[in-house]
Amino acid sequence: MSFGTIGKYRQLISLLEKNAQNPAFLQRAMAGVARGVEAAVEAVGVEPGATLRGLARDNNHLLGETYHSMAAIRFGDHIAKISAAPFSDNVRALTGKDVGAVEDSTMRDLVVEHFREQGAEYQLRAQLCADLDRMPVEDAAVLWPEDLSPHQPIATLRIPPQEAYSPARRVYGDDVLSFNPWHGIRDHQPLGSIMRVRIAAYERSTRYRHEMNAQPRVEPTNIDAIPD
Repeated sequence: MSFGTIGKYRQLISLLEKNAQNPAFLQRAMAGVARGVEAAVEAVGVEPGATLRGLARDNNHLLGETYHSMAAIRFGDHIAKISAAPFSDNVRALTGKDVGAVEDSTMRDLVVEHFREQGAEYQLRAQLCADLDRMPVEDAAVLWPEDLSPHQPIATLRIPPQEAYSPARRVYGDDVLSFNPWHGIRDHQPLGSIMRVRIAAYERSTRYRHEMNAQPRVEPTNIDAIPD
């Protein structure tokens, strides 16, 4: 995460918006330059900033990536960050795989193609906070050192083969469902300034989207509620 507090987010958002509006070829060129700068900075023993790392990202296959909550949550009587890492051989083989030029639907199409023929497994992990000075809660941009607190496996997510983006699922996912990290139990309450801002931001976003799409907000109660 290139920002970890609301103040840093405000400073960075204009840069991110400008880059997102650039043509795909220009974004790739900028990422290439950023990767060169990142390598040069690392070569002289300096840690690259989070913004530089973000701009230097590769276009790797999404299903091979490890995903992190970045911001902290309660974990019962503890504080933790959560991650999901490729676990089955088929998605581990995609880790670091460059997909080349990326257009608007490239990543989505790769995911849909994968799940049309096969499933995937991911290991859900928790990294417990062991030192509030070195593992701060308020600044989500600070990576918690794994030598101080390694990621501990807590569950396996198994995703079966499926038609992941059928017309019915697209409408259900885009127009009907809502997402908010605060929609959960108290033992997993979100923590930190970024998470606190999300309470209002996500609620306003979903309210506007449902009103504009003239769709009710639905809370699925079981997997059968998801259309094929």
